[in-house]
Amino acid sequence: MSADKTPRAAERGRTPAWQDPAVWRIWAAQGAIGAALGLLLVTTVFVVELAAGWLVITAVAPAPAATAAIVVGLGRALVVGAVEEAIFRGLVLDYLRGPIGTLGALVVSALAFGAFHLWNANVTALGVANLALAGVLFGLAFLVGRGLALPIGLHAAWNFFEGSVYGFPVSGSTRDSLLAVEVRGPELATGGAFGPEGGLVGLAAMLLTALVLWLIRERVPVAPARRPAAAA
Repeated sequence: MSADKTPRAAERGRTPAWQDPAVWRIWAAQGAIGAALGLLLVTTVFVVELAAGWLVITAVAPAPAATAAIVVGLGRALVVGAVEEAIFRGLVLDYLRGPIGTLGALVVSALAFGAFHLWNANVTALGVANLALAGVLFGLAFLVGRGLALPIGLHAAWNFFEGSVYGFPVSGSTRDSLLAVEVRGPELATGGAFGPEGGLVGLAAMLLTALVLWLIRERVPVAPARRPAAAA
């Protein structure tokens, strides 16, 4: 009797990605690269505004409060980053690549991501536009990494360092944080109460991060295409 060579039989012979230690290592590496890019983005904003005199550190949280802010903030950032990336990149961007092409899907998913924040506190037109551009950045991370690990790392680190470490508002909402800061610079540059996403300094930091991601794209590890096991 001949072996069953149907696609279903081949699928049965394939090891799921989540069971492959090599794939987990690649996902971990991508997450770390994304986190480093998120740290670069927010630290750029912090350093530029501090050097310009637009930002003043008013306090550093005592150890118990700092620990709570870091732990809670990290958990929140990971959940928000994972959920939003799963929706806007894992579903919207990836699904639309077939019917309208990669570029069209990238644009639509980015616009949807910006529109998703229209009802945030202290929102501005520049803030929504910048968040749409952030959607392009996250989409680029999704395409470079061929999956969600890289954009989740970038998104989560951006929110975490921005809100829970440096004390900026995160798209209009505040967090308990390690540092307490006062933003005194022009709102057009700093984003004011909406946070760096609403200002030109944040925009410049996004563009810098996108450039770095593009320059290192060939060095980002990706999982090889998974092929069905050969029929016996």
